[in-house]
Amino acid sequence: MASGVALRELTAADWRALRDLRLQALQSEPGLFFTPYAIEAEHDEAWWSALASGDPSHQLFGLFHADRLVGMSGVFRDRDDPSGRTAVFGMSYIMPAYRGTGLVARLYAARLAWARAHPEFVRAVVGHRRSNEPSRRAITRSGFRPTGTRPHHWPDGSDEDYVAYEMVLRDD
Repeated sequence: MASGVALRELTAADWRALRDLRLQALQSEPGLFFTPYAIEAEHDEAWWSALASGDPSHQLFGLFHADRLVGMSGVFRDRDDPSGRTAVFGMSYIMPAYRGTGLVARLYAARLAWARAHPEFVRAVVGHRRSNEPSRRAITRSGFRPTGTRPHHWPDGSDEDYVAYEMVLRDD
């Protein structure tokens, strides 16, 4: 199913497709994301448009089969790093029919290229729920190294460790 799937940066014009896919992801797999469906479902068009637009602090990427958004992922300035030098990867979701086809590697490559093109970022971080084995494989295949775990309460109501990883982008 990967053939015929194009990857590109999202723009403001993609806000509806982004909203629909993101809300579908949060509803169908609430245990894999940090934000509950109910919170993001309340956002208005301006919020979704700004998210889709990208700026120097973030960019979202979409996987399109024909004109249909079938996958997405983003890179953001890490709000937990006061120096502003850490890029965090998140919001990753690929529709089930498109999984296992190598598309996740394309999303990682796009986000890494974007972060490396922004010299303020010296490292990238990403993580997953401990039991999310497909995410672990994709993260380690992309070259990230584990940095630790921390307890986390997930939006599906369960408690399970969050496993963190990092990659040094440049030595500054």
